[in-house]
Amino acid sequence: MSSQSTKTGSGRRAPTSVSDTASGSGPIQIEIRGQKMTIRSDRDATFVRNLARYIDHKAEELQTAAPSAPIDKLMMLASMNVAEELFEAREELHRMRVQLKETTETLVDLITQVEEA
Repeated sequence: MSSQSTKTGSGRRAPTSVSDTASGSGPIQIEIRGQKMTIRSDRDATFVRNLARYIDHKAEELQTAAPSAPIDKLMMLASMNVAEELFEAREELHRMRVQLKETTETLVDLITQVEEA
């Protein structure tokens, strides 16, 4: 994704908004915590909008807890929180794959025992 950003207002408590004319890989207007960006992406515009809304929600949670914190600090913390969620999801996916492999091996062993009986 590439972007151009334009600051607006104080950067506080602004809702996420996105241009409804964006689609496909064209430019997509988003706004997170009052900061406007135009993003070009190969991803679907709806996907990009959902990303922006999610980041805005995470930043809003932090801003509610620390209303006087500078927006750049809030965005850094929001990024860290989202990265933490990603890492936890990857760990869970790995655990589930290991469990699936073990279960599959157990089932194959049981099927083999039944066939040999």
